[in-house]
Amino acid sequence: MTSLSSTSDPSSSSGNQSFLSSTAFAVAGYMLCSATLLISNKYAVYKVAAPSFILFSQLMGTALVVKLFAFLGKIQCDPLEKEKSLKFLPVALIFLATIFSNMKSLQYANVETFMVFRFSTPLVVSIADYLFLGRRLPSPRSWACLFALLVGAAGYAMTDSSFHVRGYTFCAIWYVIF
Repeated sequence: MTSLSSTSDPSSSSGNQSFLSSTAFAVAGYMLCSATLLISNKYAVYKVAAPSFILFSQLMGTALVVKLFAFLGKIQCDPLEKEKSLKFLPVALIFLATIFSNMKSLQYANVETFMVFRFSTPLVVSIADYLFLGRRLPSPRSWACLFALLVGAAGYAMTDSSFHVRGYTFCAIWYVIF
């Protein structure tokens, strides 16, 4: 077995390594994955019209890939323990409810509508941080940005040409669960 030295592999150079481990790279990767998943889920719900089946397939596929990679020795996967599983169950159910309401939102509303709801979460999070975690309220400049976000979301909702009560209902459910 041969090993690659850092001088023979151009992808392991110091500059490239630091970029790949940077926050900017992580944020860009998250944004790409999130946007791709949102659009592909909308397409899947449009074609199949069975959000529960799509969600089940995604979660089952993820579980199978994790088990396969563990079997191949590529990752370490702890065995399920009943006590830990029961403690984690509420978090898993909330996660599942969030994703299911997301899928139902995409079934009845367009991607833009769901994104407006999703992008307005900092408003609620900043207030919840203050109320429940004792953090400071946003600065006046941040409040101005949050207010602009709220005005934009309200403006979008009032002029949404493809308004469906079901779509907005599932967006609201997602919002409450999130």
